[in-house]
Amino acid sequence: MKLITSIILFLISISSFSQNELEKQIELIEKNIQLNSMSDFEKIETDLDNDNDLDYIYLYQCSEPKCIEVYLNVNQKLEKVISEFCYNFYLYNGTNKDLVIKQNHCCGESPFTSNRVFNFHLDQTITKENYVLYNESYELFEPSFYLSTSYDVKILNNNYNVRFSPNIREYDVNESQFSCETKTNIIGKLKVNSSTKVLSELIKGNRIWLFVEIESENLNDTECYNPIDYDFKDQKLRGWISNNFVSKTKN
Repeated sequence: MKLITSIILFLISISSFSQNELEKQIELIEKNIQLNSMSDFEKIETDLDNDNDLDYIYLYQCSEPKCIEVYLNVNQKLEKVISEFCYNFYLYNGTNKDLVIKQNHCCGESPFTSNRVFNFHLDQTITKENYVLYNESYELFEPSFYLSTSYDVKILNNNYNVRFSPNIREYDVNESQFSCETKTNIIGKLKVNSSTKVLSELIKGNRIWLFVEIESENLNDTECYNPIDYDFKDQKLRGWISNNFVSKTKN
């Protein structure tokens, strides 16, 4: 009986010590955030990775955009897994939570937005989506549905146009100031023989449009400014191309 009591007291002591250490880590994190924040910070305590302990999300005003920091609780040690600028974020609950982080280009003038989606599971952070999208409200920029299975196409013409919307028409100066060519919706030029992933299809008039996700190295930067200028590894561009001069890649 004395042995069992001793073991229980020992376990309680360990738990209390771990909790104190965790509180010290939180205190240090929040102290550093307060030093860099221009206002009070927002704090979310939730089990992001479904491992039955609390993880922490902090959002605070660090400059013109906001800053977001995410800490996973790994055996009572807080590990910073995300630290970047953002203008907004969303947390979707499911079996494992999805965290969506959106970031505008500098100063709110550019219509391009970084979209990053993270999933967390048992102390692991998985990047599910990581792309740049032209983000204005007057056009169809994203499809209303996505293919159940994406496929790849090969580009047959050099400098093949990537557009922010599925149409070819003239735009006024204000709408096209961030495009490659004056008064157009062209936001990129694809290299010949490059491959790109098709996420959705749209039939419009006598043309089939493909909503694609493009690797940065497949864009011709000498012909058109590359809108993927965030410092996120492996970020891609999403936009529309015509299916006129592409061929489906065999699996």
